[in-house]
Amino acid sequence: MIRDIRKDKGLLIEEVAAKTGISVSTLGQVEQGGRNLSMKNLYMLMEVYETDANSLLAIDCTPDSLDSRLKRLPADKQDYLKKTFDFMIEQALKSA
Repeated sequence: MIRDIRKDKGLLIEEVAAKTGISVSTLGQVEQGGRNLSMKNLYMLMEVYETDANSLLAIDCTPDSLDSRLKRLPADKQDYLKKTFDFMIEQALKSA
């Protein structure tokens, strides 16, 4: 999915690497599914591709399914994810 988004935007992998500071090798591994994205790299790709995390990660997510899945996690993990999402939202607002 990430490769498809990059190609739809008309970008070469080298261009994305230059814009994000993520190596071509790492980007290639991520596109092939051989490597996971860090939160930092996910956010950088969201900015370059002008899209959200769900689209980049090919997550079909409705508010109901997200809430129900979050509630199945232990409280400490719920708290961690809420703080992470809050940070991402704040960063997006700053760059909007």
